Amino acid sequence: MRCFLLAISAGLCLNAQAASFHPADQTFIDHAAKLGVPQDQWDQGEFAAATFPNAYKYTRHYKIAKGSLPPEKWQEGKALDLEKLKGQDADAEQDLYTILRDRLKNHSMVVLKGDTVVHQHFFNGMGPDSTHLDMSVTKSFTATLAGIAAAEGLLDMSKPLEHYLPEFKKTAFEGVSIQEIADMRSGLNIPTPPHKSWDPRLTQAQEWHGKNDSGLHGVHAYLLLIKDRKYAPGEVYQYQDPNTEILGQVVERVTNKSLANYLEEKIWKKIGAENDAYWMADPAKFVVASGGLNMSTRDLARVGRVIVNGGKNYKGEQIIPKQFLDDIWNGNQAVKAAWKKGKEYALANDAWYKDQYRVLNIEGHSLLVMIGIHGQVLAIDKESEVIIALNGGYPQTETPRMANLIFYQVIPSILAAVK
Repeated sequence: MRCFLLAISAGLCLNAQAASFHPADQTFIDHAAKLGVPQDQWDQGEFAAATFPNAYKYTRHYKIAKGSLPPEKWQEGKALDLEKLKGQDADAEQDLYTILRDRLKNHSMVVLKGDTVVHQHFFNGMGPDSTHLDMSVTKSFTATLAGIAAAEGLLDMSKPLEHYLPEFKKTAFEGVSIQEIADMRSGLNIPTPPHKSWDPRLTQAQEWHGKNDSGLHGVHAYLLLIKDRKYAPGEVYQYQDPNTEILGQVVERVTNKSLANYLEEKIWKKIGAENDAYWMADPAKFVVASGGLNMSTRDLARVGRVIVNGGKNYKGEQIIPKQFLDDIWNGNQAVKAAWKKGKEYALANDAWYKDQYRVLNIEGHSLLVMIGIHGQVLAIDKESEVIIALNGGYPQTETPRMANLIFYQVIPSILAAVK
């Protein structure tokens, strides 16, 4: 069957999708609006407690089926006493219960060591099966899918973007390699408002807040507007969502599958997930590759188990390429040099960003980390192989305070207690 290219779409001819596509939940949206949470403001910090566990309902979304593989059986250990664990805040030493629930607005946490649940808690009306918006944790999943496509021989990360997406010639992406895009080293010049990691036109194109008058139908239309670069490709680490969005488009083009379907096929049905996941999408049915995944905190921890096992599930099947993970853990001169020129260097001077993961060497710990801007985190300690999965609704984005509390207070305190 011939594949027709819509001028305002990504131009993909996708195979039949296993992940099911659904419209926004208008009943939920209307009910929330009556209680003072309008759709055009649903992701504001004021509303995070109510909206983040239900975020996918505000937009079109894919349901990512968990599959038939039973979850790995976990032993239940004695829960950590958060009131006995301590950390420093601006006013004084506080217990972790106070720091997590009151200061960080944490909604849930799962801590694993081996196959034992060392600790788990669910605040904010959540439970073990509750999903939660993971925001930029999503980026790591998008890049992992790119790593899988590369391992399958479908994608050469050294190629320039236009090799796979020729329509991006004469844009800021021309001449930038897929690897530089994955490492946030594209050099894009994208002015953003204070405390935002993105151009408002991106969320308009995604209809993240519902229909609008931007005239942008889907993220592909927005990405074509990016014409300027601030730095030469490869030189500077800059955290910018369009890199992830374009990476996701590349994966769809080379696999001829929707990103949602590829995630379901390659990862979600193979890890023994306890629950379905949801991936928010734009009006052209392209997922929000940089921040739209919703999953349970326990399932996020299960992904950590796969990473700790060198990319294998509990059955011994290789899910994530081991070389992909090893390369992230090890870093390289290019990403380490680029990190030193980025703004996050002030928070962690021995660190790097590779393939949409961070490796942070802080407080004597080497951590592989997925991070979302409201306190969504998957952190893996290399030495102890302890996994810490967090979901939260910290009200302000991109603040050193949140990063300091999580990575210099909460995580080191937990690791010391678990060891």
